[in-house]
Amino acid sequence: MHVFALVISFAVLAAMVLRNGAFWLRMWRQPALLLKERAEVRVAAGAEDPSVRRARDALQLHYIIPAFQEVESLEKTFTALQRSIEASSYRATITVVTSVHEPHGPGILSTHTVAEALCARFAGATCVMDRSDVPSMAAAFNTGMRTVAGSAAGRPGETYVVVYNADSTAATDSVQALGDTLVARSLPAVAQINFLSLRNMDEMTGPGRWYAVGAAYYQTRWAFGFEYDLHRRNSAPRRRGPLGHSYHLKGHGLALRLDTALDAGGFSTATPCEDLELGFRLALRRVPVQVVPVLEDTEHPTTATAVTAQKRYWYSGMIDVLQFHWLLPEDRAAQPLRFELSRLASVYRSAGCFLLAPVPYWILLGAAVALGQPVLAVLPFLNAALSAWLVRRAARLLGRPLPALRPAELVLLPAGVLVWSLTRNIGPVQYLWSMARSSDRQGRLRATHLLHVEDSEKRSV
Repeated sequence: MHVFALVISFAVLAAMVLRNGAFWLRMWRQPALLLKERAEVRVAAGAEDPSVRRARDALQLHYIIPAFQEVESLEKTFTALQRSIEASSYRATITVVTSVHEPHGPGILSTHTVAEALCARFAGATCVMDRSDVPSMAAAFNTGMRTVAGSAAGRPGETYVVVYNADSTAATDSVQALGDTLVARSLPAVAQINFLSLRNMDEMTGPGRWYAVGAAYYQTRWAFGFEYDLHRRNSAPRRRGPLGHSYHLKGHGLALRLDTALDAGGFSTATPCEDLELGFRLALRRVPVQVVPVLEDTEHPTTATAVTAQKRYWYSGMIDVLQFHWLLPEDRAAQPLRFELSRLASVYRSAGCFLLAPVPYWILLGAAVALGQPVLAVLPFLNAALSAWLVRRAARLLGRPLPALRPAELVLLPAGVLVWSLTRNIGPVQYLWSMARSSDRQGRLRATHLLHVEDSEKRSV
């Protein structure tokens, strides 16, 4: 029995070394790849070929910022995006969409008040109100998309709507990089910008600070070690196999050609992970996703409770893939086999991995103690330290250097990453428990959303 447990433990270790090694290799290579791709699209978009010149002249970018309770974050976001637009050679506008459900009016400093003041100082900006029954990012984006469609002077095939979080900071080169990528890739249907999740590290305070910091670094690790390469693999015009292109998209930084966005109906308001659901639908249509070689910065929950609430909310959308056959009956009827295969892949990639990812680490730690083999416990610690270092290295090489770490932080940062990596499925477990306690899907989703919004507003544990 001892020998069998030892063999299984080392098999798990080998599998995790391969998996984490792939992440480390991608994170190491990512800065050079992004800089190389940025240079390539810059040259391609600047070519004097008549078709390239026409695409360059016709392209219009419309950034849509869904803003709900973003009084503190919006000005920084708007200012950085305006600066990036003014530094670019492409035509771009900003549409800030606020919600009728947020208190506003004379004497009240609301998101709408802030948005109106910001839009008044930039000729290319508009502030509109979303009057949907339930406030959500999906509903706000759809309102912005319809506003752009009603006012856009260009053709839908040359006009893009870009989802932009109200708590993000655009790099000075961001708008130019997006425009260059779209022109260089012959105006593709979909492009994706990725980001650091480290904009507000200075706001993380209290006993749960390093847990939140560790989660932020791990989220950034996901972009460097997985998402960029996933989108590269799915940017080929054709992909072999029954699944074709990946469903995986992110709401923030998602650039949709207007004709594609309108044809898809925008984001779904029937599920919490509207970006995953839209990506699922676009994947069924075999729509590739182009990588935008630029790095932005966005905020992350600042407390342990807010981080857990966010992951619980995300998981409520990930597990909603089980509902896709009810939410998307027409897509299922059109190609039932591919629909079910894609849904099973989604269950594995999102719902399953998000829930079970820490389990191998716990197996290794438990086996190290039970079997007297401390080497089994090395990987989780090594992964935490390397992940933190590789994130900081990539940010520095890409021109977004992070503040130097103080001596104590050299230990606290990897410790925070380690603890988060071991416990990042707390939110998913909480949501599964709510599923076991109640069959009322809408009630669960509403309660999870409210908890996420409330906990995200707290500044201390």
